[in-house]
Amino acid sequence: MIYHRWSPTLGSLEDTAENVWGTTEYEGDRDDPTVFVGLYGLPDFYALWRHRGKKWIFWCGSDITHFINGYWLEEGGTIKIDSKPLAEWINKNCESWVENEVEYEALKELGIESQICPSFLGDVTKFEISYQWSDRPKLYTSVSGDDFSLYKWREIMDLTLKYPNYEFHFFGNIIDYPYVKTSNAFIHGKIPKEQMNEEIKNMQGAIRLLPFEGFSEIIAKSILMAQWPISEIKYPHVLSIEELKILKDKKEPNIAGRSYFLQNLNNFPWNLKK
Repeated sequence: MIYHRWSPTLGSLEDTAENVWGTTEYEGDRDDPTVFVGLYGLPDFYALWRHRGKKWIFWCGSDITHFINGYWLEEGGTIKIDSKPLAEWINKNCESWVENEVEYEALKELGIESQICPSFLGDVTKFEISYQWSDRPKLYTSVSGDDFSLYKWREIMDLTLKYPNYEFHFFGNIIDYPYVKTSNAFIHGKIPKEQMNEEIKNMQGAIRLLPFEGFSEIIAKSILMAQWPISEIKYPHVLSIEELKILKDKKEPNIAGRSYFLQNLNNFPWNLKK
């Protein structure tokens, strides 16, 4: 049996680790092999340190930033723990996994070696090929709550001016978007995932401008539907922001990209269902 410990800092994703990986929720068993999903602070690291069995770490993006900046010992962060000795211990005692090159390089700077594998905690069979060419491409992006700055909504809104013949669809906000909106920008707010999945399947691609994060769920969905997603982080068969202008010329579905990720998603040693 393999366990997973899900950091309390992480929110819910498309599906659960039980359903996608076949792992069991961690209940303090300190001998069985366990994947620790997210290391956001001292409680997460302490659980990792106490575990006697096989230890995998699945880094989630922003937890790497937290780790680099040093874990707080008190509210406000005036006292922090130096990450270097923790990194040395992790590299010696754990096996680290990340989802892209930017995460890999960030951990390497700290002396932590890792392996790269993109993840999608969802049912890939629910995302069939749906891409259809349009001379007015529709792109979609998302935000968690109201953190418009983190998710680069203003930068994407700037693109609506540069590409007036494209549509940009924004999902996930729980408060009104505070900046100027253009006529080709559509704010959908927070809606059920099932409804969002239904709406985006007839669009041409996701757009994600975060320079540092794990493998975005909306990029995963987009590529599984054989769309042409746009990402600031480089992935095989995914367009860069400089290539946004050629999206209108993509008349065929991204079959090569879909095939690549179907073969490479979730190829983790703890995945009992691969």
